[in-house]
Amino acid sequence: MDEEETYGCNYLGTIETPNPERSQEVKNYDRSMETAIVWQLYSSFLTIVILFTIAGNSLVCILITRNGALKSSINWLLFHLAIADLLVAVFFIPPCVLSHFIHHPGGKTGNILCLIFTAGTLGWVSASASSFLLVSVAFERYYATLHPFRSLQRRYSWWLLFLLWILAISLNLPSIVVTAFDVQSQMCSENFPSYTFSRAYYITWSFCNSVIPICIMGCLYSSIILHLQKQTFIPDSSRASATRRRNKVTKMLISVTVIFAVCWIPQATLCVISPIIPGGYGTVSAVATASALLNSCLNPLMYTLHSQQFRKNLASLISSWIPQKSSQTTVHSRGKS
Repeated sequence: MDEEETYGCNYLGTIETPNPERSQEVKNYDRSMETAIVWQLYSSFLTIVILFTIAGNSLVCILITRNGALKSSINWLLFHLAIADLLVAVFFIPPCVLSHFIHHPGGKTGNILCLIFTAGTLGWVSASASSFLLVSVAFERYYATLHPFRSLQRRYSWWLLFLLWILAISLNLPSIVVTAFDVQSQMCSENFPSYTFSRAYYITWSFCNSVIPICIMGCLYSSIILHLQKQTFIPDSSRASATRRRNKVTKMLISVTVIFAVCWIPQATLCVISPIIPGGYGTVSAVATASALLNSCLNPLMYTLHSQQFRKNLASLISSWIPQKSSQTTVHSRGKS
């Protein structure tokens, strides 16, 4: 009896009570139980991260649209970055959370659901768009710091945003095409023509989604840092004040880039060495999902820690909600007295 191929959180109920006289069966059962517990802890962790991601990025979107002072070139890009991060969390809810509570239909309906809903393919598209938007933010900072007058003449082009999402869809298109519902495993799966094709695609995806963006952002921010070290200006001048504000934003975005690298480099490394690690691509997929969600979750935290303006607007937003409740309570208590 070989149950190692079918154990897992979704199939725990199908495992029969093992016979103590068959030691191998007992080992397989214990291994299945351990795997189920680990998977449940992993799913709980992802659920918590998803909730924080939705809450944090929703606040970023509200603040940018609510406060006119935040409507600048960099915050226009950060708004769309928050939208992409928010979509990562939303589209990962079905495979990470709902898959444990719903029965997935088969046939054509199951294939369609896998394609647009339960496989999380749109979540991976959003994760790629988030990576490309971070590169756009780095270019914006580069021009704003090294070529400020040129950067002021630039307009926020919707075609650039459209192009980034087209690139994100194109990068994930092979995975979308081969995704279908597998009746035997009762799960959405990617049916590539061959192992070589699938391995080549996963490595290409990892490099395009993480390694290449990290290299580009590293080069751009290195140039920015070198430029800032050489920069001199007259104290208390308006230009000096604007430069200091720009430098603070740049430092915040460098921290965001570092977080991006910390989240995605382990996934890219595991993808390359997947044939020799326990669990193979299953392990890589689990790490990639956690990486995408963690990166999307930590971006709003970086804004809060590094941007005084963001903290002020966040405090203003929260205080605008609290007084309404307190004033109603005061009126109600006076009416009683």
